[in-house]
Amino acid sequence: MCTHNHLVWYRIQISFIYLSILSSLFCGSSSSLGGERIYEFRSPSVEGEIYFLSNECKNKRKLLLFIHGSPGSASDFESYLKDKDLQKEFCMFLPDRLGYGNSFHKTSVPNIFLQGKAIHSALLQYLKKEGLVFEEGMVLGHSYGGPVALVFAMEKDSSYPMVWKSILLSAPMDPELEELHWYNHMASLSAIQWFLPESWIHSNEEMYTLKSDLVQFASPIKNRNLEVISVHGDEDQLVSVKNVYYFTKWKPAIKYRIRILKGENHFIPWTNFKEIKEIILSEVL
Repeated sequence: MCTHNHLVWYRIQISFIYLSILSSLFCGSSSSLGGERIYEFRSPSVEGEIYFLSNECKNKRKLLLFIHGSPGSASDFESYLKDKDLQKEFCMFLPDRLGYGNSFHKTSVPNIFLQGKAIHSALLQYLKKEGLVFEEGMVLGHSYGGPVALVFAMEKDSSYPMVWKSILLSAPMDPELEELHWYNHMASLSAIQWFLPESWIHSNEEMYTLKSDLVQFASPIKNRNLEVISVHGDEDQLVSVKNVYYFTKWKPAIKYRIRILKGENHFIPWTNFKEIKEIILSEVL
């Protein structure tokens, strides 16, 4: 006879399997495949080695970086990486965040600041090593990857100056809207973690620190001259659409735009591939 915990775990498994299948269907049917070779490489950071996927980058003028949510991996955005229109415009990079996929994952790194800085240092080391030069770029972050993307965009390196525009998809930004749920507490129990994939354990640990990270985030971004676009589904049940109004409440120095997708949920990178792609291409100068 199944225990209550086993029943809950079974339902969680079925839900994630369904979402994975749904996501792959949307990705496969919405993208026009380009012919560029897909590369993979690893680059060191102060927090651990980071794994990247990339397309052809020689002779490209613009850079586009995708940062996945929690849990997730670089392959979440593979349909964008393989899209012929995006390949034409961008050198694209898809990292596995620390704690996930093929990056350093023996322990989690539940800190948006360490995550963003690690990706920045690893990517810049690779660009310098390969002699790739870009003056501007876009960084797109989904869900937990949203605040990580903003941390990344705020990082500076005098030896490689770049201006970054940020696109936040379904991103948690308002600390007042963050709260832990029953399943977070349940997933922190060692008896439950025995059944969970390592990536889910790391994801749950990130949820425990996200609220305090977002509180700290208000200070460094206050006087930063950043350009940010926030895209959110108005029926998102995982991250409230109210997060898009956070920067309008206290008006930091950033240039901020909002786009709300009617009737859409948390998984807009896949269910709304066409719209997200159009938003990206509309920002090309």
